[in-house]
Amino acid sequence: MFAWSLRDVLRRPGEALLVAAALAALALVLGVSLLLPGAVRATAARLLEAGPALVVRRVDAAGLAPLPESESLAVVRGVRGVLTARGRVFGSVGGPGGPVTVIGVDAAEAAGLGIDAPSRGDAWVGAGVADELAGALVLRGVDGRIVEPAPTPRRLPGTVAGTAAGFVLHRAVLVDRDVARELLGLPPDHVCDLALEVRHPEEAAAMVPDLTAALPFSVVVETRADAVGRVAATTARRGSLAALASLPAALALAVLIVAAARDRAGRRGEVALLKSLGWTTADVLRLHCARAAWIAVPALALGAACAWALVLWPGVRWPGIWFFGWTGSPPPLTLDPDGAALVLIEVVGLIGAPWLVAVLWPALRAATADPGELLAEDGPA
Repeated sequence: MFAWSLRDVLRRPGEALLVAAALAALALVLGVSLLLPGAVRATAARLLEAGPALVVRRVDAAGLAPLPESESLAVVRGVRGVLTARGRVFGSVGGPGGPVTVIGVDAAEAAGLGIDAPSRGDAWVGAGVADELAGALVLRGVDGRIVEPAPTPRRLPGTVAGTAAGFVLHRAVLVDRDVARELLGLPPDHVCDLALEVRHPEEAAAMVPDLTAALPFSVVVETRADAVGRVAATTARRGSLAALASLPAALALAVLIVAAARDRAGRRGEVALLKSLGWTTADVLRLHCARAAWIAVPALALGAACAWALVLWPGVRWPGIWFFGWTGSPPPLTLDPDGAALVLIEVVGLIGAPWLVAVLWPALRAATADPGELLAEDGPA
């Protein structure tokens, strides 16, 4: 039966190739549109789960404001349930090829990242910054001052503390904390926020009122769950916009299904001839299933495999521009494949099931009709 059906498919190679290409393209478009938001969401959640349980930021009438580090740490460390607390210094400044993220690190933070602590005349740079350097690293602070924190900056390794540095630190510059404060215009002994670890992370939300009441100024406290939810909401919004690309694909699928149904309906005389030669209804249906399988299975498998490679192949760069709106050289992404197999199975089913119905329904109607009437309608052979 499979050999017979393959011979029948090869009688019209151009038509078979065209249909296979359309099915593969549909699987590719739908697969990418559904895979990318889920993979980005899973990757962001994994990275945030490795971050602090609570983040404390000071706010005033102008928005976010720096915190006095020593005073703030002394207060939050006295709150019941807080295990560790540290201040963080980071922000955006002008770099050689556009804005870069400056991060001030001390010896303890550098050791946690697995790198040497930068001195005042030293710096670590991500791949996106290193590729733009033609000499010394020159940064423009928020007050417009030109600062050369490192004549010969060192390039960050591809993996830092178990995390793909190309994704997290692509356009980052790691410098001494005092240098970072000068670039960001922070007063001495001030930080941008506080990162806290707590004894029971699942109860972190219950500590928010205690922290806001303990500090002598207005603060906002974000839990890890809040950060994960915010990223998930942002990803969902962008994913819904990306899913609009699947609307033309859905229209193309509908046209393809209608064309397949009309083609099979127009070949009822062939079914009648087979029935008159002794074929059963089951034989006719098996023949049409085999025909559809020869075309659809390789096409859908190819489209799903290409969608997987475009989204989940380690080091892909195009999602940085299309999904994140990255300017300049996008970072290489290694996204989490959690749930990718299920998504691709859904895509294959979403395309394959209507296609199979469009192929089998006209054949079933023809196979259950009277062969003589169908041959008479089809005219002389």
